Amino acid sequence: MITRSSAIKSTELALKETESRLLAAPTYGVYIHAKQQLELMLSALKKQPLPSQSARYFVDIGLMAAKELEASDPNYADVLMLADYEFKLAEL
Repeated sequence: MITRSSAIKSTELALKETESRLLAAPTYGVYIHAKQQLELMLSALKKQPLPSQSARYFVDIGLMAAKELEASDPNYADVLMLADYEFKLAEL
C-alpha cells in the first residue's frame, strides 16, 4: 500500500529536482510541464478526501519522463516516474 504521505514525499522531491533544473533551463518545455503537473499533484494529495484513483490519471509525467528524459537524465526520470506512480496509487 502506498500512503498519502509517501506520495507527498516523492512528489515534493520531484518538484525540488524540477525546480533545480528549471534554474538552468527556464524555457525547457519538459521541465515547465513537469512543474505544472507536480504542483497539481501536491494540491490533489492535500485534499480531503483524496481524489479517486481514476480522477488522478490526468498525470502524464511518468510517460513523459520515460520518453524524453530516461536516456539523457535517468535519475531525474526515475524521480518523476516514482512520483507519478505513487500519486496514482496512493491510498488514505
